[in-house]
Amino acid sequence: MFTQLVKVLIVVAIVPVIVLLNGCRVIAQERWMGRSDQEALNLFGRPSAVMKKTGANGEELVVLTWHKSSSWTSTEAAGTSMTHTGNGMVYTEYYNTVGNSSDCTLEATLNKAGKIVDFKIDNGRIVSNKCKNIPYVPGYIPPGF
Repeated sequence: MFTQLVKVLIVVAIVPVIVLLNGCRVIAQERWMGRSDQEALNLFGRPSAVMKKTGANGEELVVLTWHKSSSWTSTEAAGTSMTHTGNGMVYTEYYNTVGNSSDCTLEATLNKAGKIVDFKIDNGRIVSNKCKNIPYVPGYIPPGF
């Protein structure tokens, strides 16, 4: 009984975090469905790769792939120090600004009419922070961009 309660509490704690972290990505992927290939080309530019693919129903599809780079800064703890003063201790925390970067893959699958039937961000991974600061939906500007 206790282990079941612990499992339920873990799921209740983890699911909202995953939804919060990936909400923008899932919404972005869904917003691309049915849009034209031209909208993707206007936003992302020339694709890094183009390939043909046969869909589940035998229809011909085209997959456009873009490789994008992203960079951002974050403030991270760099260390601490403690010094004695007259009647006590002074505790000091030090922080540094750290540069971060990553590569992101965007993939749009188009049908014969040029409409997007599938859109994947970072190969559809559920938890990934690689596409941070990349505007991947028309009109959407990610926080901090």
